[in-house]
Amino acid sequence: MPTSKKQFTDTQQSFDWAGKTLSFDQGKLALQATASITVKFQDTSVLFSTVMAKDAKADTDFLPLMVEMRESFSAAGRIGGAAYRRREGRPSDQAILNARLTDRAIRPMFPKGMVNDVVITATPLAMDPEYPLGVLSIIGSSISIMAAGLPFDGPVGAAQIAYLDGNYLINPTNEELEKAELNLVVAGKKGSINMIETEANEVSKDILKKAFELGQAEIDRSCEFQLQYLSQLSPTPKEVSFNKPSSELEAAVRTFLGEEKLEAMMGNAKVSFNDLYYDYEKALLEQFKAEIEDDTNEAYSVSKVKMAFFNITKYYIRERTLSTGKRVDDRTSLDIRPLYCEVGLFERTHGTGLFRRGDTQVLSTVTLGGPTDYLILDDMENDDVKQRYMHHYNFPPFSTGEARGIRGTGRREIWHGRLAEKALEKMIPDKSDFPYTIRVVSECLSSGGSTSMGSVCGSTLSLMDAGVPIKKPVAGIAMGLFTDHDESGAITKHLVLNDLMGTEDFIGDMDFKVAGTREGITAIQLDTKLKGIPLSIVFETIDQAFTGYNEIMDVMLATLPAPRPAVGKYAPKIHVFHVDPEKIKDVIGKGGEVINKIIEQCDGIKIDFEDDGTCYLTHPDQAMIDKAKGLILEIVTDLEVWQQFEAEISRVEDSYMFIRLPKGKTGFLHVSNLAQKPVGNLSTHFKVGGKLKVIISSVGTDGKIAVKEMK
Repeated sequence: MPTSKKQFTDTQQSFDWAGKTLSFDQGKLALQATASITVKFQDTSVLFSTVMAKDAKADTDFLPLMVEMRESFSAAGRIGGAAYRRREGRPSDQAILNARLTDRAIRPMFPKGMVNDVVITATPLAMDPEYPLGVLSIIGSSISIMAAGLPFDGPVGAAQIAYLDGNYLINPTNEELEKAELNLVVAGKKGSINMIETEANEVSKDILKKAFELGQAEIDRSCEFQLQYLSQLSPTPKEVSFNKPSSELEAAVRTFLGEEKLEAMMGNAKVSFNDLYYDYEKALLEQFKAEIEDDTNEAYSVSKVKMAFFNITKYYIRERTLSTGKRVDDRTSLDIRPLYCEVGLFERTHGTGLFRRGDTQVLSTVTLGGPTDYLILDDMENDDVKQRYMHHYNFPPFSTGEARGIRGTGRREIWHGRLAEKALEKMIPDKSDFPYTIRVVSECLSSGGSTSMGSVCGSTLSLMDAGVPIKKPVAGIAMGLFTDHDESGAITKHLVLNDLMGTEDFIGDMDFKVAGTREGITAIQLDTKLKGIPLSIVFETIDQAFTGYNEIMDVMLATLPAPRPAVGKYAPKIHVFHVDPEKIKDVIGKGGEVINKIIEQCDGIKIDFEDDGTCYLTHPDQAMIDKAKGLILEIVTDLEVWQQFEAEISRVEDSYMFIRLPKGKTGFLHVSNLAQKPVGNLSTHFKVGGKLKVIISSVGTDGKIAVKEMK
C-alpha cells in the first residue's frame, strides 16, 4: 500500500519594512500548540508558539503569563556551549532580557482578572547575526497570541530606532547600533506606547523626542502588517477563566474600611503604609471569615477579598492624589524623598557608594581587575564578545522584609542590572585611558521603590570613590503616573509623579525610569499597566525626569564632586608599556617557562600581552611591577652600540672587569675605559656585585661586547 503524503495548509505573507523583509508563516510547524507562527526578518527565522492552559487555578490573583526564549546555537551556525557539554544550558542573560522585553509589551493587553496559564515560547530556527532579536520577539509573540484566539487587545507593534551621524535608522544592524548615539526600542498599539528600552550617549531631549515620533509611526506600521496577515486566518475565540471581585464585594469592603481607615494609611512612607495595609487586610479576612469558608458562596474567597481591598485602596489613593495633588506620603508630584549619600565605607574594597532615597537603600561596590578579567559573552547573539565593564544587581528577600532564602539570580535582577549597566556604560573611560576591568555590584539592602535607579546613583558614587575617571557622573529617577479615563478608555486627567515610591508603583499606571548626565540622557526604561500612553505624556515625563534626576545629582556631587585622583591602596596597579611584538615569544618561553619564572619571582604578578606588543603588568605592589618590567625589558632589549645600562660587576681582575648586561650577555671593561683610572689593581677598588653606569662601545663580529664607564 503506497504511503500517503501529509497535507497541510500553509499561510504565508511578506511585507517590505523600510527596505527589509518581514514575513509570517503559519500551518507547517508546531501544530499541537494553541497557535504557532514562524516570523522571519531578513535571514532570521523564529517560531513563536502560544499555549493556554484549559483549566485555571481558581484562586489565582494574577495573570500567570510566561514568555520563554529558547537559545539555539545551531540557529546561529555554531556548535557553542561549554567544551564538556556542547549544548544549550540555562538561558543566557541576553535571552532573559529579550523575554522580559516582550513580557512588558504584551502583559497589559490581556483582560483584567484573567487567570489561565499562558506560555509563549520563542524558538530561533535561523539567526542573521546582523540584527538583534528584541523587536522580532515582541511582534512574533503578539501575532501568535492573536492567532491563538486569546482575549488580547492587540496587535502590539514594535520598532528599533538608532540615531547615527545625524540620521535616524529604522531597525538598524548590530554594527550600526555599536556606533549609534541612541538605541531606542519601543512597543505599543497604534497611536500609543506601552514599553520603552533605551541606551544613549547623552542624547538631547529633542533628538529623543524625534526618535519616539518615528518609533510610533513604525509601531503603527508593524501593527498594520499583523492585521493584514491575521485577516487570512480564522482563529477560534477561546474561553478563559476570570478571578476578580464583584462590585457587591467591593462595596462591602468599602463600607468596612470607611473613610477613617483609608485616610489613616495616607501620609505614610512605604513601610508604615504596608504595616497598616496588612493589619486592615487581616481584619477584613476575619470580618468575612464565614462567607469565605462557605463553599456555596462563590463571591467570597481569600483572593477576592484581598483584590477588593486592593482595588478600593488603589482607587482612594489615586482619586486623592489627582484631586488634591497630595500623594500617599503627602509629597507633591515634584517632590523627591529625603536623600543620603556616603562613600568610602570600607577599607579593603576598591570603591563604595551608599545611596538612600526614602526607604530605598542601595550599596554599590566596585572591584577593579586586570585587562583580561573581562566577561566573555558567548550566547546565541554574542560570539566571544569581551565585556570590560559589568554591573550586577542583587535584590535579596530581606530588602522587603520577606522571610525566605536566596535562590540564585532572578530575571528581575538580571533586567535591572542591565539597565544600570546601560546608564553608565558610555561614561566608562576607554581602555587606553584606564586599562582596568570594572565590576560594580549593587546590593539593594532596603526597597522603597526604584532600587534600579538607586543602583545607578550608588554606582556613580562607588566608581568615583574607586578612582575610576568616569567621563561624567550619572543619576537616575523613576517616574510614575496616575490617570482618569472616560467610558471609551481615553485619558481625561493625569498626573506625572517624580521619584516613584513602591506603593505608587503597585497602584499606579507606569514605572518610567530615566538616567543621564547633566548634558543628556543615557538610559530609559518604561513599564506600564495601561494599554498605551500617548507621546504627549511620554514627552512630559522625560522633561520632568531630566529636572528631577539633576536635583538628585546635586546631592551626590556634594558628597563626592569628582573621581578620586588615583585608585586606592588595595586596588591593583596597572603599568602599560610596549615591546617588539616579535619578542613576545621570547618572554613567554618554551611551554611558558620564562614568563612563569617571572611571575614566580614577582609575587604572582599578572602579565598580559596584546598582538601589537602592548604589555600590561597588574599587581597591588608597584615594586613588583617595576621588577617584572625590568626582567621583561632585559629579555626583549637588543644590545647595540651606544646603549646605556646601570650594570652589575660580575668579575674583577687586575686590569679589567666583566659587567653583567641584559639578555644574559657579558661586557668587557678595560681599565683604560674607566671614567677615572684608579691607582693599583682594580680589585682593590671594585667588588663583584657593585654597580656601574656603562655604555656599549663596540660589538665584535664574534659577539664580544666592550663597554666604557660613563662619567
